[in-house]
Amino acid sequence: MGDKVSIDVMGTECLKTTRRMSVYKVPIHTKTGPSLVILKVYHSVTARNEIEINLYMRAYSVLQEFLPPIYLVEQNKDETWIFMGFVQQVRGQITFQPAHFEKIIPSLAKLHAKTFEEKFSKQRDIWTPWLPVYSSTRMTRERTKYVGNTIEFLDEAMRIGALRDIIKPHYKSVMKLYEKGPDFFPELIGNGSAVTHGDLHLQNICSNNVTPTGTWKIQFIDWEAAKFSPVWFDMVVLVEILIAFRKDWQSRSDEIRTNCVKVYTEEMAKQGIRFKTDPMKLIKMAYVQRTLEKGLHTQLRRIFDNRGGELLPYHLERATTWARELGL
Repeated sequence: MGDKVSIDVMGTECLKTTRRMSVYKVPIHTKTGPSLVILKVYHSVTARNEIEINLYMRAYSVLQEFLPPIYLVEQNKDETWIFMGFVQQVRGQITFQPAHFEKIIPSLAKLHAKTFEEKFSKQRDIWTPWLPVYSSTRMTRERTKYVGNTIEFLDEAMRIGALRDIIKPHYKSVMKLYEKGPDFFPELIGNGSAVTHGDLHLQNICSNNVTPTGTWKIQFIDWEAAKFSPVWFDMVVLVEILIAFRKDWQSRSDEIRTNCVKVYTEEMAKQGIRFKTDPMKLIKMAYVQRTLEKGLHTQLRRIFDNRGGELLPYHLERATTWARELGL
């Protein structure tokens, strides 16, 4: 940090702890006054996430404006400690409304443009071999495995009364779709890939200047799902998954989606990136692809583990409807 600091040990707060990692909010004092840092500890070599660690250690020069300040990454044979600046999550600061997407999407487009296609290739020595590539043989095998597991889950769920009632209207359609996988829309890769965050829910989107008006300086945290993949996957998590959870928005979903796609497309155009396929089709393709390759699997797993799964009916209806609309 370029300065001597003292740590307020008694004020340190554990924000999250699991067998795999712990996250602490640590008050410190410098010559200029009090401040906060985050300490993220991966508890063992086998548990640590090499993608996030390498992103902070090797890709910080490229993505610095989209990350909290990274002060120190320290590793030994047992643990990895990451000290970073504290940035407030958007969630909890404001009652999030559809108009607020316009505060976030420009930063997302700029992130994608920084590493879009040729730029990523020119930076390959930074990203190889640790960053997963969506079109690689390894990730294609993973998608094939997920599809197989999801089919087994659906068959198992059809033997459970309450779940069978939810799944049965869509079962035959979904099974026919899976025959065409694991990659259902070549257009997604054909319209460009970049470094994507992969988990853009509001808890992972931060800003210290959230106000009703004005520009928000957006920074993203928790990069464990980062990869080089079709850019529209981030828009699906940011926009479509939130619409799925917000039942009060669903009567306006077409309006919200259309505006978000317009903003994203315009922001990418400012960076010199234009899409060959209709962007409204691309976000729907990305939603169907993501739902079939992982979304249904996640929801069914959560139900089997008694941890929710409330998006299952929405995913089934929306994915089959859009797949039909898109000619799949």
